[in-house]
Amino acid sequence: MEFVTELYQELEQQLGRIETETGDILEMAKRSYYAVEAVMIRLKTYITGYTFKEPSEEIYFFKELKPLFYARLIYFIRLFEMETNRPDGSERTQRKYLKKQLATIKRYSEENRTFYKYYRSGATYMDGAYFTRDKFDILIGLDVSYFDCDQSFCTSHDYKVAMLLANEQLVAYLNKGLQRLNNRHIDNKITMLEELGLNWAETKTSFVELMYGLQSIGAFYNVKTKAKADIKDIARFFEIVLDMELGNYYRLYYDIRLRKKEPASFIDKIKISLIKRMNDTDDK
Repeated sequence: MEFVTELYQELEQQLGRIETETGDILEMAKRSYYAVEAVMIRLKTYITGYTFKEPSEEIYFFKELKPLFYARLIYFIRLFEMETNRPDGSERTQRKYLKKQLATIKRYSEENRTFYKYYRSGATYMDGAYFTRDKFDILIGLDVSYFDCDQSFCTSHDYKVAMLLANEQLVAYLNKGLQRLNNRHIDNKITMLEELGLNWAETKTSFVELMYGLQSIGAFYNVKTKAKADIKDIARFFEIVLDMELGNYYRLYYDIRLRKKEPASFIDKIKISLIKRMNDTDDK
């Protein structure tokens, strides 16, 4: 199988050059697809004229080698399709689209989890059925694509291995895209906060009093658990939003509790001021 190994190395070098030379993702995917297709034709020509020395060599080719080529072909086809159909809308729309693609991949993996568990575990007891040609058996879970391929160059499950490898690449690509969107979203929020130029004008003690008051009435909740937010999460939230260091807010809260008169003086001050504003508005 030395020819096959060298052919794959040649392909990887060619794909590396295409990626370096091409800045546009669609152009890169298209050029890469054509490069893999050309190599796959050479590979098929070689294998259809080759006589495997023993069943183990045939299994090795269809289980380990051919899926490497095939996975690259599937990856670039799917990449081109996904990027062609990717919406031009808001970050939220794009995020929803990428998550939908991930869900599709996950669904396919779940449908084939029995075989993937077999393959990933390194098991070999079904290799003769899965990875040798002319072993048609409906009981082993054939893919419909098996009947559309040249059966001198296909086994019942080499396509499934290639799909597994391609999907792993696609998941990495989609997760990277989501991370870029998330980073852009965070950068946009930081820019907007900086443009507003707001800052806290009262003392840290007053802020801690307000923060504990909001936490006490459940004004914030954890999106993941749906439970009332913990004080440390609320504190971290405000530290990020207001770009301020609260320090030992537990100690400040303890000092607030020790007040003999008006323990919630800042909140009382807010209430009095708000009521006065309402009354003044009514008078006008």
